Amino acid sequence: MDKPSTTTLRMLRRAEVQARLGIARSTLYAYLDERSSSHIPEFPKPVRLGSTIAFLEHEIDSFVIGLMQAREVTRER
Repeated sequence: MDKPSTTTLRMLRRAEVQARLGIARSTLYAYLDERSSSHIPEFPKPVRLGSTIAFLEHEIDSFVIGLMQAREVTRER
């Protein structure tokens, strides 16, 4: 059996993710929709909780860190 992780997993509701990223609900869903011109394949996939969705906090944090790192690479060019 796997050893329990010492890291606490936290789930963020849709509105909380929107607030962290400063985006509208429609933008969030566009990021997730493969048919949208705004689709971001690297954007974390939601976890379904009954009739609502949530995102893993560490995945959202990693996504934001990736955006910051991409910004730094762009500045160096």
